[in-house]
Amino acid sequence: MNEDNTRTHVVLNGGTKISHYRIVQKIGAGGMGEVYLAEDTNLKRQVALKFLPSHTVQDQETRLRFAREAQAAARLDHPNIVTIYEVEEFQDQPFLAMQFIEGNTLQHYCGDRQLSVEQISAIGSCIADGLASAHAAGVVHRDIKSSNIILDNELRPKILDFGLATFQGGDMLTKTGSTLGTISYMSPEQVQGRDADHRSDIFSLGVVLYELLTGKTPFRRNNDAASLQAIVNESPEALTRHRTDVSPDLERLVSKVLAKNPLERYQSAADLAEDLRTIHSALKSGTTAPTTDVAATKPSLAVLPFANMSADSENEYFSDGLTEELLNVLAKNPELKVTGRTSSFAFKGKQEDLRVIGQKLGVETLLEGSVRKAGNRVRITTQLVNVSDGFHLWSETYDRVLEDIFAVQDEIAAAVAKELHVTLLGSSEAKPAIDPESYQLTLQANEQARKYTEADVTGAQKLFERALEIDPMNAAAFAGLGRAWVIQAAYGLGEGDSLEKYRTGKKLAKKALELDPQLHQAHWTLGWVKAAFEFDFKEAHEHFKTAYRLAPNNVGPLSSMGMITALKGDFEESLTYWRKALELDPLNPETCMNYGKTLHWSGRDSDAEEAFHKALELSPGMTTMHLSLGWSYLLRGKLEEALDQMKLEKPSGYQLCGLAMVYHDLGQIEESREHLDRLMNESGDEWSFQVATVYGHMGEVNKAFEWLEKSVVSRDAGVPLTKVSRFLTSLHDDPRWPRLLMKLGLND
Repeated sequence: MNEDNTRTHVVLNGGTKISHYRIVQKIGAGGMGEVYLAEDTNLKRQVALKFLPSHTVQDQETRLRFAREAQAAARLDHPNIVTIYEVEEFQDQPFLAMQFIEGNTLQHYCGDRQLSVEQISAIGSCIADGLASAHAAGVVHRDIKSSNIILDNELRPKILDFGLATFQGGDMLTKTGSTLGTISYMSPEQVQGRDADHRSDIFSLGVVLYELLTGKTPFRRNNDAASLQAIVNESPEALTRHRTDVSPDLERLVSKVLAKNPLERYQSAADLAEDLRTIHSALKSGTTAPTTDVAATKPSLAVLPFANMSADSENEYFSDGLTEELLNVLAKNPELKVTGRTSSFAFKGKQEDLRVIGQKLGVETLLEGSVRKAGNRVRITTQLVNVSDGFHLWSETYDRVLEDIFAVQDEIAAAVAKELHVTLLGSSEAKPAIDPESYQLTLQANEQARKYTEADVTGAQKLFERALEIDPMNAAAFAGLGRAWVIQAAYGLGEGDSLEKYRTGKKLAKKALELDPQLHQAHWTLGWVKAAFEFDFKEAHEHFKTAYRLAPNNVGPLSSMGMITALKGDFEESLTYWRKALELDPLNPETCMNYGKTLHWSGRDSDAEEAFHKALELSPGMTTMHLSLGWSYLLRGKLEEALDQMKLEKPSGYQLCGLAMVYHDLGQIEESREHLDRLMNESGDEWSFQVATVYGHMGEVNKAFEWLEKSVVSRDAGVPLTKVSRFLTSLHDDPRWPRLLMKLGLND
């Protein structure tokens, strides 16, 4: 049954010229107009021309409104939204020129050609991403349905008719051509004539997901009136009545999206996309990906830095270290959401209202306290606070000797877990006793190493070494010392050969695991040695997975999983980990930066730039951030903006690389060559990967391969980026490319 009845007056034949477009053939018709395939004779590309029905543009005010809204839609820039090129008129009839996509609409896949649940969750997350981008720009679709979403030949979705549906707005029920097919996707507030915002689009996407999973829309009845009544008052049949491969998480997600009350739905398409990606990741891997929160909200907690009440201000490191140790114990519980250290410590020394802190961190409870240390004795006072009303749920004071410090951590963690009704995992009971002085030195070293300056990392190494002299069985000190060596190698700190530093870090991390196999920090170190030094990405992935299994709520392992999956090209899985890391540590600029880099590598430049700006907001002047923005602008052809960002970055091989590429694209060849020569001549082989990047961007394929081979031999830190660098795409069709990826273990 053809549910669209209105016809337009524009009928065009093949070969007809309209401005710089030549009609090829008619490819669609319906109540929303006629669609033609055409050739753009200026740019030599295929486009789709969509002519609107005459009844929608009968007066000048309506024409102006359409033009405004079409222009708003044309500003949308997202890989899951069909691009609108321009708005024109022909024979007094407005039309749109837009991107032509070869493929089929989702409606094509709602019958016998059923998609798998894994495919549907991936497609749904991409559609939600597109909606999130539009909503952020203030554009609401208002007619999301399976026939308005097209899949290209690689099953990538594109949303059609953005702006057109907004143009139709709330009048759809009264227009000629309004159909049962359109009604079936409406939200309750649309049916009732109430204000419909972005959450109406989210409801309609829920209908599409239901239709893809079952083959039918959830509220379609025998007539329009019955369908409208069902949308407002009836619940859809359970998905599991139609297919058995729908997980409980997906069932709950669709139920939440189809909630009658907009307040009970997802409040943003971005949140919906995140949960769909989580489900897809779990389906794809068959393992424990970051757990979706669709089922129920987890108890959530932030451990604020304990105040140092000791007479000696030098004991500040002890109270900070104790806070982090306690945070790590609690973060091992998958039933509990625990805010990461960077975000929790952002409130150190600030007298801010606890409710405001809870809102900024997105948690329901806060654990705060104080530490008073004198000699070998310590007094720890703690209290658990409900964010919503400031009520103290629990408080306790512990007077102990330092030898009992691990037992105290476990007592506090157990009390918090009991109060929040979660199971305590990862206690310290099995840990061997550590000499109190060695323990204190380890805490102090960890705090110092975190600052990532040459002086601090070198100082931390000396403290770790003293801790091991006192207690050679201190596994945490071995792990910390190994990590310090790897940090030196990765960031070019200190004197000596970087490769030897990697080897030393690896040896120390292995020793740490011999003493304590549960140290996720040691697996982190081994993972980065394997990835950055040995280029063994498969083994690196295994170490990071082990670290993640040992500490699933710790931002460090989550970030490692996000990075290693990104480097292998598994962008959707990577973004799942980064989003989980940002949820746990929302004020962490490094996580924002790496999330943005993954978005950039996957081609989502607008979203990447948003993440980069957020990182700079959290940490003004953060190293490489202006470069990252510059690279994104460069690839989008925003050359002047790219140049401005590159110039803001401090001098380095990365900056020379970026400037050489920008000047090349600006046509300033002498300036480009000058920066490339400096990159090659002043740095030796240290920046060989960056030299390869410049040649790759210029299309000088042979030179790019020559310098890539040099970078592999010299163990350049940029080599892990080989597969994901968008400046090396000119190499992809060369037979040497797959051989290089195989050599690096990046071909899977």
